[in-house]
Amino acid sequence: MEQESTERDGLALALRRFSGSLIDAREEERRRISRELHDEMGQRLSALKMGLMGLSEELQGRASQKQLQAMLQTLDGAVAAMRRIAADLRPLMLDDLGLNAAIEWLARESGHRLGLEVSVELDDSEPPADHRMATALYRMVQEALSNVGKHARARRVWIALHHVGQQLQLTVQDDGRGFPSPLPNRDDAFGLLGMSERAALLGGSLLLDQGPAGGARVRVVLPLGQPADPRRAGEPA
Repeated sequence: MEQESTERDGLALALRRFSGSLIDAREEERRRISRELHDEMGQRLSALKMGLMGLSEELQGRASQKQLQAMLQTLDGAVAAMRRIAADLRPLMLDDLGLNAAIEWLARESGHRLGLEVSVELDDSEPPADHRMATALYRMVQEALSNVGKHARARRVWIALHHVGQQLQLTVQDDGRGFPSPLPNRDDAFGLLGMSERAALLGGSLLLDQGPAGGARVRVVLPLGQPADPRRAGEPA
């Protein structure tokens, strides 16, 4: 029995390492594609717009100018869509400006897109999270907001991220109908499972419950000072 238990523990550890590798590889691919969209496609579309604007000035007063103006509007829509897709893959500000700025941007964008009032409470200083932890926290906020938009029937959402002692504590709470009891065991729960796995890979935990005033509450606690390689999370010392 002891040998079977050791084998199960070894298999669980191997699966967790594999899961961590997959998450890292996916994030790196998202980063690469997002950067290429923003830099390569963004520059080409901007150059195309400048050329069309110059042509529009030459066609001033002609009937074909209206058609060109319509093309410029279509191009503006394409640029906006490209930027939105690139940001969904990975916002450049997460790498360039830090986690706080990325969460504030995500709150504004999600609030506008989902018709929600989103409040954000952050520490004055940037949280002491390494690259991997910052990515995980951003993705968990992103997933929590997505769940609110799909299921909560909420009007307001509160996001808080604080550095407390040797922990980072993230809370996302809404004023909607709350989590069902028991929690769903369907495809729409995969996002919650993904959040739980991200937290576990960093040695942390995820708690789902009802907020004090109703609505769903997601709480994540991540310890600081963990090993740099998340594939070693949970490995015995």
